[in-house]
Amino acid sequence: MTKQEKAEKDYLSGMKYKDIAEKYDISINTVKSWKQRYKWQRGAPKKNNAPKKQKSMHTKQKKGAYKNKDGSSELSPQQELFAQLVGGKRIPLYRAYQIAYHDITKPTLSTCYTNGPRLAKQENIKLRIAQISQEMATKHKWSMEQAAESYIFVHDEAKGDIAAYGLGKANSDAMLNATDKLNELFGIGPDSNNEDVVMNFIRTRRGSNDKGD
Repeated sequence: MTKQEKAEKDYLSGMKYKDIAEKYDISINTVKSWKQRYKWQRGAPKKNNAPKKQKSMHTKQKKGAYKNKDGSSELSPQQELFAQLVGGKRIPLYRAYQIAYHDITKPTLSTCYTNGPRLAKQENIKLRIAQISQEMATKHKWSMEQAAESYIFVHDEAKGDIAAYGLGKANSDAMLNATDKLNELFGIGPDSNNEDVVMNFIRTRRGSNDKGD
């Protein structure tokens, strides 16, 4: 081990410049020179133990966007507009999509027919549409039950008219329309096994009558 290495070891152990110089018969300036040249350093550099400031994960809500009360599933401005048009104004899905995304992608009519229903099936969009529909119903003092009662009344009156006076265009149309509205109201689509049996019966009878005419 060289004199410089021994001096460094003594320095790191806490010995003063003067004592090192006397021990190895060198000048204090030589000791200081070695310290700078060989970068002697007592102890590890102090670490900044102050806790790092956590970057906020909250993003600024975009203008026109909607965020659920529980803070989840934020909708984009386009999705919110789509939900407002469908839930509040009862605009067809394809048309609502066309309006909502016109300034962004200018979708073709074919794209609107495809993406409109697809967007409406997304869980957060579906929930928002339901919320808006309920808000509108409350605002206008109208509910699903009241709507159903009205459609059922028309359905039953038309059915009674058919029983009393026979199958005609006016009463069969009224019954079919009321049945369609009830199926739509309760989410029973034409592909569902729950479609009203009376609807199929009336359509079949009307088809037979048209052929007979």
